[in-house]
Amino acid sequence: MPRGGFGVVESRRSKTSNRIVSARARYWGPDGKRYSQTFGDKLSAQMWLVEERKLIDRGEWRPPDRRDVVRRLTVAEWATEYVESRSLAPSTYRNYTRMVRVYVEPTLGRQYLHDVTITDVAAWHAQLKADLRKRAKVKGRTNGDGAGEAAQVYKFVSGVFRAAVSAGLIDASPVRITGAGRYRRHRTPVVLTPDEIEALARALPEKYLALADVMAWTGLRVGEVRALRRRDVDVRDPDGAAITVAQNVSQGGRGVGAVVGRPKTEAGSRTIAIPRVVAESLAEHLRTFAQPGRDGLVFPSRTGTVLSEATWRYAWITAREKAGLPDVKTHDLRHTSLTMAARAGATTAELMHRGGHTEARIAMIYQHATAERDRMITKRMVELRRGDELAARRAWKGGEPEGDDSREQH
Repeated sequence: MPRGGFGVVESRRSKTSNRIVSARARYWGPDGKRYSQTFGDKLSAQMWLVEERKLIDRGEWRPPDRRDVVRRLTVAEWATEYVESRSLAPSTYRNYTRMVRVYVEPTLGRQYLHDVTITDVAAWHAQLKADLRKRAKVKGRTNGDGAGEAAQVYKFVSGVFRAAVSAGLIDASPVRITGAGRYRRHRTPVVLTPDEIEALARALPEKYLALADVMAWTGLRVGEVRALRRRDVDVRDPDGAAITVAQNVSQGGRGVGAVVGRPKTEAGSRTIAIPRVVAESLAEHLRTFAQPGRDGLVFPSRTGTVLSEATWRYAWITAREKAGLPDVKTHDLRHTSLTMAARAGATTAELMHRGGHTEARIAMIYQHATAERDRMITKRMVELRRGDELAARRAWKGGEPEGDDSREQH
C-alpha cells in the first residue's frame, strides 16, 4: 500500500478463477478532484499511487490529463496562446505577434515546451544576437547593433515561459540568462534649452505649434497629445489651466492605422497643470484649429481624423532640419519636460504622476545628477551652514558670561 494510506486500490477478480484481472487506483488530488487509473495488476496500481504521492510532495504535481497536453504543446503554440489571452494595446499586440512569427516559430517554436533546456535557450539567444547584429550592419545603422531588439525579444520569451510555469505546463523556466533582458542605450535623450525648444516650435506648421508647447511643458507622450479632445483641455482660467489625459493613440498595424484607446495603465490617466503661457497658446489654438464641440479633436488631421503618426513624423523631421537640430527626437520634448520638473524639485511620486509611470525606477531616470543641480545644492548647503553658524554666534554672544562651563552648555 502507498505510505500514509494515500489513495485506494480496488481489485477486480475473475468470476471463474477468482484471480485478480485488473486493479483500479484512486486518490484525491491537491485540487480537490478525484483521479483514477486502471492497471492489469494490483502492484502496478500501488506503484502509480506512490509516484503520484511523490509528485505532490515535491510540488510538481499536475492533473494527469494536462500532462498529456504538455507533451503535445510546442513553444510557438503556447506563445501564440499567451499573446491571444492577454489584454494588450494594439501596438503591443502587433509587436508580440511579430516576435512570435519572426523570432520564435522558426527556432525554439518547433520544440515542445517541456523539452527546451537552458542550453537550447543559450544557443537560441546567441544566434538571435548574431542575426540582429548582422541585420543592423546590412541596413547601415550607426546608432545601434541590434542589442536593444535582442533584449526585448528575450524579455518576451522569458515572459512566455514564466506564464507556462504559472499555468502548470512546465516545472521551471529554462530562460535564465543573466542580464539578457537589459541593454545600454546607444543614444542618450537630449535635454533641450529654451531657445532650442522655441526654434523647433517655430519651425513647425502653425497648427502644430501648440502640440510642441504641450509636450515641452507637460511631458505628455505624443500619442496622448494626439488623442486630446476639447473636453480634456481646461483653459478657462489661465492661472488654473490643466490638461486631462483620458486616451492614447497607438498604431494598429498594417492597414489599420491609428487606434484610439485608454492609456496602457491606470497611471496613464492623469490631470496635469499647465502654465499661463501654454494655456494662452492652447486657447488660441482651440479657436483656430481644433474641431468644434466637447468631443472635437484638439489636433485633428487635415481630413478631420486623429492625426496620424506618419503626418506628425514628417512635420517633425522637417522642423528639426530647419531648426538645425537634425538628431532631436519627439521624445526629447518629453524628456526635457520631466528633467526640468525634477530640477524644479519634483519628488519621485510627483514625477511618476506627471509622466504617467507605474514604476519609480523609470521616473528616477529624470532625477539624475547634473552639474547645474549639484552647484545649486552646494550653494544651498553653504547658505544653510552660514545661517546656522550666524545663529550660533548670536546665541553665544547673548548668553551667559564667557567661561568653560557656560561654553559647554551652549
